[in-house]
Amino acid sequence: MQKAKRTYVGLDIGGTNIKSALVCNGTIKKRIKLPTKARTGVKGVLIQIRAAINPFMKEASGIGIGIAGIIDSKKGIVRFSPNLPGWHNVKLANILQKEFNVRVHVLNDVNAFCLGEWQYGAARGYDNVFLFTLGTGVGGAAICEGKPLFGATGFAGEFGHSVIKYNGPACPCGNRGCLERYVGARYIVARAKRKMMKQRSTLNRYEKITPHVIADEARRGDTVAREVFEETGFYVGIGVTNIIALFDPDVIVISGGVSRAGKVLFDAIRKTVKQRVLGARYRRTKIIRGRLGDTAGMLGAVYVASKHK
Repeated sequence: MQKAKRTYVGLDIGGTNIKSALVCNGTIKKRIKLPTKARTGVKGVLIQIRAAINPFMKEASGIGIGIAGIIDSKKGIVRFSPNLPGWHNVKLANILQKEFNVRVHVLNDVNAFCLGEWQYGAARGYDNVFLFTLGTGVGGAAICEGKPLFGATGFAGEFGHSVIKYNGPACPCGNRGCLERYVGARYIVARAKRKMMKQRSTLNRYEKITPHVIADEARRGDTVAREVFEETGFYVGIGVTNIIALFDPDVIVISGGVSRAGKVLFDAIRKTVKQRVLGARYRRTKIIRGRLGDTAGMLGAVYVASKHK
């Protein structure tokens, strides 16, 4: 079968799953999901990556990959991925290009998410965009004056490790007071558990507490759950205020699992920004939730692949 000129394979490689899709002109035609098998090391994960690509290669003319970690997107090298043990300086683009005989472009997963939302989702039509993901970790990426901002070494956008309290709690990254240390999923849960010890809460009936459970109970009016997300929104709002001061974006897109909390989270974010940002009355920055869900990364990776023929 002749390869379509604008048909690509897009991958979103996470520590748990590898999602892949056949994308034509910005539309997902087919998609599959496989377990990553991260503990099998580089060789084992590469087997899974190949398995996620193979079903689509008769129709595809290129491959775009989003993957968490420190990614040298210019050279297609995964310098380090926190979700994949043993992945240090893996020349992923080179490995796959030799095998599939098409161009392969590799970038950080949050950059891919941002590009997807910018081209096809919530940020479409804007020239200045900042997106960040709220989940286990907190990531960020930006579009400035209509161009993706990768930085000098491709590592721009580590929003979760911007410091909001210089002497705050230790972060696993080695720094102190990082935003992620306040709004990452595990810390949201820990905050809820501390409050549950002092206050009555419907959260006590759950065997396992997750941000999703806390968000559900917040919507039902539980005081503890609402307090947790109001505080989370406050901390996110501090981070967003800094981003607005630095970049003055048209729109800030918030994506990831924690963003599903909805109104209780976003109201607190917007309230904090309004109170804290310089020149609030003159600003027009929109703060909105991502629209594409888990397809954003695959679409964004394909967008980059289509621009690097």
